[in-house]
Amino acid sequence: MKKHVALIITIILSVMVVLAGCSTEPNLKSGSTSKKSGDESSYSYKTKEEGDIVIGFSQSVMDHPFRIANVESAKKAAKKLGVELIVTDGQGDVNKEISNIESLIARNVDAIIVSSLSGKAIYPAYKQVAQAQIPLIIGASGVPDDPKIPYISYVATDEVSMGQRAAQYIAELMGDKGNLVILDGVTESTNSILRSEGFMPEIEKHKDIKVVAQQSGEWLRLPAMEVMSNILQANNKIDVVFAQNDEMAFGAIEAIKKAGRMDEIKVVGMDAQKEALQMIKETDEYVMTVKNEWDLETAVKLAIDAVRGQEVPKRKELDAPVIDDKNVDGFYDPKSVF
Repeated sequence: MKKHVALIITIILSVMVVLAGCSTEPNLKSGSTSKKSGDESSYSYKTKEEGDIVIGFSQSVMDHPFRIANVESAKKAAKKLGVELIVTDGQGDVNKEISNIESLIARNVDAIIVSSLSGKAIYPAYKQVAQAQIPLIIGASGVPDDPKIPYISYVATDEVSMGQRAAQYIAELMGDKGNLVILDGVTESTNSILRSEGFMPEIEKHKDIKVVAQQSGEWLRLPAMEVMSNILQANNKIDVVFAQNDEMAFGAIEAIKKAGRMDEIKVVGMDAQKEALQMIKETDEYVMTVKNEWDLETAVKLAIDAVRGQEVPKRKELDAPVIDDKNVDGFYDPKSVF
């Protein structure tokens, strides 16, 4: 009898040891915050109630003011919130981006923020983050168009809405008629695709507005200037140029100035960087820009909340106001990093 009792006690103690060992493992929390059925992008990820937090931030490129501002704002937020931030630069190469994300996974970071311009090509990296059970926050990037692509939260300006607002403004500016030039971003970029999805159906409602040229300016000032120079030579009558970001608009303005046609052409852009707002305030060269929120403090906060096991919204949309000479004073900040 004593042997049986001893055996039972030994088994109980063994079970207690196993349970105690299990309690030291990270908690797993469902990444799903959406109550809608069929949300295939959700997955389970590791959380921890206390201890230091390390967040990885994969930035797609660091040669553009908007992307630089993303990083600076994330660093500032991380410092303020008391977490470590590891930043990587994809250098405009999706393979480099994926390698950087794999490196962050290998370093066992607690959460990963990704800001990509690579469209569907970056999706395999998203899947790797989910497989590693690390919460993935997509910030200032296109939301995946495939419901099976995993992520915990998406935080950015609604770029379809940005496109719609730009088209509505331009239609009114043109009096519903005239010749329009469109400078797109990188063709395969999700951001450019979404902005076009909002812009084109809206502008096509106005049958007397003719798109006389539509080309990529690659998001950058110099390529946009070169493209615009060629468009100007091929078109004697242009009323408005719509650039999908401010940097391309600046390039277009330089080309228009060199051609001596600034008086006849109005320029509209997107992103609302400081230089654009200053031009709207002080000159007639730039008419309007739509604000694209560059500050990633919200993304850092969401990453921390996910790691701590708190519920996070599946989608956090930031405001995208139209800014022109009527309201620019309320947005212009000469001390802004962007």
